[in-house]
Amino acid sequence: MNKYLVASSILLTTLTLNTATAVELSKHLYTTTDPVPLERVSPRYPKNAAKHRREGWAKLSFIIETDGSVSNVLVTETSGSRDFAKAAKSAILKWQYQPAFENGEPIQQCVNSVRMDFTMNNGGEKGVSRRFRSKYKKSVAALENNDFEQVEQLMLEFNKFKSMHLSESNYLHLFGADYAKAINDKELELFHLTRVRLSNVASYSEKDKLATLNEILLLQISLNKIRSAIKTYERIIKLDSAKPYLEKFENLMAQLDDYINSDKDVIIPADIKTNDYWHTALIRNEFTLTNIKGSLNKLDVRCANKRHIYTVEENNTWKLPTNWNKCSLFVYGDDNTTFDLVEHPLKS
Repeated sequence: MNKYLVASSILLTTLTLNTATAVELSKHLYTTTDPVPLERVSPRYPKNAAKHRREGWAKLSFIIETDGSVSNVLVTETSGSRDFAKAAKSAILKWQYQPAFENGEPIQQCVNSVRMDFTMNNGGEKGVSRRFRSKYKKSVAALENNDFEQVEQLMLEFNKFKSMHLSESNYLHLFGADYAKAINDKELELFHLTRVRLSNVASYSEKDKLATLNEILLLQISLNKIRSAIKTYERIIKLDSAKPYLEKFENLMAQLDDYINSDKDVIIPADIKTNDYWHTALIRNEFTLTNIKGSLNKLDVRCANKRHIYTVEENNTWKLPTNWNKCSLFVYGDDNTTFDLVEHPLKS
């Protein structure tokens, strides 16, 4: 645990000081009456996945309309299996809510997300198979020997497994994070750590969970994933094992908020890869897309109580009204298009 706290103190020196707090920022973002779920249909387990006892999960973003129905469902993260994402999306479209209200009138609630786990009646706690254990041990040995080429080859072979339980997926992502750290790829390390289902790692103590969440927090801050960092902080402070370190975390988040409110641009590199779109949670209401390499088609801005779709032009600046709160940005374009999102300083 100490090495993570040392890393925290090093990171503190890179941020500018001011007065706001992360909790105050979080409270400021919520301005509407939240929708209330009335009916939530459970997803059907995909037949092929059930046949091969394959497990997984999908995280989705969706809009709740003024009549309480669900629309515009987007898959934001998955364990890697499209059939789970498809099943989750089909179920969510059947959900019904009492809509959100603003000034007594029903409104769209445009920022909603849910994660659905698909497990084979064992909660994801099933032990790893002999085949998985054998390949996993080879992977660990290759990493200890800094044989990165063999590590990459073995990780590709894991993708061929027809059966993968959540416990095995967790071990694989934890190993992937170790590999990413060894090659100094922060994006890849964060990718793997955020896909670990901590509640499904039977051998994980609460201190282990705290160490992992702390590592996620530091990576999110260093990569300017500010809103995600705030959510991780809110998870950390709920842990009993975090109590001795609360002052350190509070100081870190206070300095993070000063960075948010500073006069510096926040620059986030983006890569659509093969996902059709790239998304992030905005921390400011004015931004520009620069250094576009490839082709971008449109912007979908989803806020707590507003939504708008824009066309994209190089170096255009978008300024969202101050009453558009808790906004997320979805940028659509061709595969492997890269660009920089530049969030400009907050203006009163």
